[in-house]
Amino acid sequence: MNTQQKTMLVGALIGAVIGAVGGYLFSRGLDMPRPEEGAQRLSLRSVPPGEMAKLGLSIMAVLRGVAELGERL
Repeated sequence: MNTQQKTMLVGALIGAVIGAVGGYLFSRGLDMPRPEEGAQRLSLRSVPPGEMAKLGLSIMAVLRGVAELGERL
């Protein structure tokens, strides 16, 4: 296995772990009762599109930072 394959494998494993932790934290936040909402629960459909756009831009910024780090090393 060459260096590029090892790097991609490690990156995939790290990404999977971070994704699993993010999913856990997101679902845990959905289970928390909110005083202003009473007994209502959030679902994926109630996430505003603006919040999803912010999340997408944040992910792209992190990926850009990783790419720039790879260029500097």
